[in-house]
Amino acid sequence: MPKRAIEQGILVFPAGAATNVQVAGRTLLQRGVRTLASAGIKRVLVVLPPGHTPSSKSLTPDLDIQVEQTTPEAARLPDTPLLLLRGDCVHHHSSLQALIDAGLQRNDLVAQTSQGVSSGAFLCAAGALSSNALTGDLWSALVARPHRCEDIAPHLWQRVTDKRSARAAKNMLFDQVSKTTSGTVARLLNVRISVPISKLIVDTGISPNMVTFFMVLCPGLFAAYLATQPDSYLRLACAGILWQLASILDGCDGEIARVKLAETKFGAWFDTVTDNLAYLFGYAALMAGMWHLYPDNYLPIYAGISAIVSLVLTLALLYSYALKTGTGSLQYYLGDLGNKVPDGEKDWSYRFLERTGFITKRDFLSLFIAIGLVANLLAVVYWLLVVLLHVAALGVLTTHYRLMGNQRAAERQIAALPTPAVNPEEAA
Repeated sequence: MPKRAIEQGILVFPAGAATNVQVAGRTLLQRGVRTLASAGIKRVLVVLPPGHTPSSKSLTPDLDIQVEQTTPEAARLPDTPLLLLRGDCVHHHSSLQALIDAGLQRNDLVAQTSQGVSSGAFLCAAGALSSNALTGDLWSALVARPHRCEDIAPHLWQRVTDKRSARAAKNMLFDQVSKTTSGTVARLLNVRISVPISKLIVDTGISPNMVTFFMVLCPGLFAAYLATQPDSYLRLACAGILWQLASILDGCDGEIARVKLAETKFGAWFDTVTDNLAYLFGYAALMAGMWHLYPDNYLPIYAGISAIVSLVLTLALLYSYALKTGTGSLQYYLGDLGNKVPDGEKDWSYRFLERTGFITKRDFLSLFIAIGLVANLLAVVYWLLVVLLHVAALGVLTTHYRLMGNQRAAERQIAALPTPAVNPEEAA
């Protein structure tokens, strides 16, 4: 069976389960539907516990997914392969993706387990569930039936029955929140501060985009303003601390979006644009600070203007690549240098960016700037950034067009591949 053939999901709440228990800013009902959607499910049948009335209000107005609510007595099971999920079990969506990818493999039933215990997720072949299965003890009946087991790590799911287990589920989700593209400073330092803050924010009504604006952009711009008059050490030190604080809080918006399953392309672009606005204003502020300290020396100004032009050129090339690949993030450029370009085609510029690209990431740069400003070394920070921006522009300029060419070649190869035939027996 094709790995992504299963598009039908059923979210079933057992008798006595509460659908409105909050876990990291989402009710169990909302989280179950969104987790299924994140795993690639397109249609979800929600079976509410006895005594609950189906609501006509949309659970996921921002998602392209069909959701129907019903009761166990009124439920009509679809005659297609499906993913069955217990409503009071919170999963990280990667565990459900792994179950779908494992496939039925000619089995009628596949149970996901963790250390020998059912995680509440099952793959069911078409017709594997009887029409009255939902009105009885469904979960005991499923475990008693012959089935294949697919094991997952215990840190990828949590059953929620009370506030204590809801907190455990929240912690479990935040333990999986780090991005693979995060820089070294972000993974080792920033996340230790940003995650506890995100845990406090996620249960409020504050959206990830509001976090981006008020907690990242505003402190960054205020730090830039303070750096324009560096003759006061207190202002300069405050600018450095605020700049690093903005970098730390920059992780909160993404962490909240991922935990609440509210990631959007707009949010990714909004985060990227605000980050780079902070970059531009920050470097312009440092240039103004140098002019304030050395009003009769025009070399820092000319070098600074050249560096900002280099930064704009670099961002333009990175944005064009992000638009082409549809990632919404500039951080994937460095990863794609290593993954999409054969080693034999890499010249010095590729290898230089691969080995030193971490320096250009905001987490490293922000810490470097903060330490420099707190140490009252504005001139040292300024000239090192001038050199770095020119070198980064040169590296991106020499790699961009070849990487774009490889991207277009890969798209042509994928378009030329024949559509694989589906085995009717496996599909059934």
